[in-house]
Amino acid sequence: MTAINTNSSALRAQNASRMANQSLSTAMERLSTGKRINSAKDDAAGLAIASRMTSQVRGMAVAVRNANDGISLAQTAEGAMGEVTNMLHRMKELALQSSNGTLKDSDRAALQSEVNQLTKEISNIAETTTFNGVKLLDGSMDTLKLQTGLNAGEQTSLALVDATASELGIQAKVEGAVVNAALAAGDLLINGEDIGAVATVDAKSVAAAINLKTVDTGVTAKAENEVTADVGAIAVGDVLVLNGQTFTMTAAEDDAASLAKRLNTQTAATGVEASVDDDGRLSLKAVDGRNITVTNTDSILSNAKDVKGSSFAIGTALIDVEGAVTLTAQPGENILIGGTSAADSGFTAGNTKGISIATQKGAEDSIAIIDGALDKISAGRGDLGAVQNRLEVTVNNLTTTSTNLEEARSRIEDADFSAETTNLAKAQILSQASTAMLAQANQSAQNVMSLLR
Repeated sequence: MTAINTNSSALRAQNASRMANQSLSTAMERLSTGKRINSAKDDAAGLAIASRMTSQVRGMAVAVRNANDGISLAQTAEGAMGEVTNMLHRMKELALQSSNGTLKDSDRAALQSEVNQLTKEISNIAETTTFNGVKLLDGSMDTLKLQTGLNAGEQTSLALVDATASELGIQAKVEGAVVNAALAAGDLLINGEDIGAVATVDAKSVAAAINLKTVDTGVTAKAENEVTADVGAIAVGDVLVLNGQTFTMTAAEDDAASLAKRLNTQTAATGVEASVDDDGRLSLKAVDGRNITVTNTDSILSNAKDVKGSSFAIGTALIDVEGAVTLTAQPGENILIGGTSAADSGFTAGNTKGISIATQKGAEDSIAIIDGALDKISAGRGDLGAVQNRLEVTVNNLTTTSTNLEEARSRIEDADFSAETTNLAKAQILSQASTAMLAQANQSAQNVMSLLR
């Protein structure tokens, strides 16, 4: 049939031209971006899989950085502990020398002077060794957790050693129990010196009174106070009073973390820093060891414990929680505690000795203490070395896994240039051919004119 209203050949040529141009556009897009999947319409399932793989690859890159930071931190701590080891070796040499009967007291006094300086430097290293502001050897952190995996809980624990001289046993240190009563004159004697009356029942006041006599006693004091508690359900309008500051709960306070954030807005007024510990409990720490007073009006807190870990009732009524005091002697000095009621300050009467090589007997006793300190430092260094090796293996494993994952992702979303250049050439030829055939189809209707002449 001869017809001019419907040009089927032209329509087919138009459709072929459209499809060829679409294939040409797709091939050019893939070649210009280097990706087979540029939008969800290219491969919806492939896009979802590749997206998950991208998240894993990027997460692994961060985990590798975390592990490398952990290695650097361990190296920093281990290097400082190496210097402590060197000083302990020197102290043992001095103790062995002082224990020899050929020396006079004046000779041992000279040796003790060097021991004192080494003891101070050990404590100085412990206090000043940090990594990105985190103190490593002062005992403030027992365990540090490194996020070396892609998911929550995939962590590597790194144990840190308290390398202070007092913790190593080479410097006298006494940790008191919770302060429980006011002190009268003569209640507490330190190294024979009367600390005097302390009317206020709190660790801060006791520590201040002891530090006033440091020149005479050779002993310094530090007050600490902390309350930990579980956080229950919090309702809007609930009230918690901390050290005289009233906190009325809003919708923003719904767990321990948000409550701690709210309490920290008034740290300057309360003198208390709030945080959440590893067990998810609220921690209230007095910055200067002052008492912590809490009115748990709406029973937000429960299962409370003091700075020594002892449980106490924390009902809705006002409660005043006292802290504890820690005593540290100057190098080579002892801490002799006495008095008519030393227990009121949290201390038990007795004599705590640091190492002293000023006498032959003291030098002999010091050798075993120094050996114990060396064992502790060596064990800590060994743990850090083992963790470094573990983290290096972790880095290697993460790097290998990331490489394989990127290769797998590439097979899904990256363009095959050999195939796409072939598709481009094919699409270009088909586009040109369909355009030419469309022109021929449009001219074919002209044959009808010969029938009308």
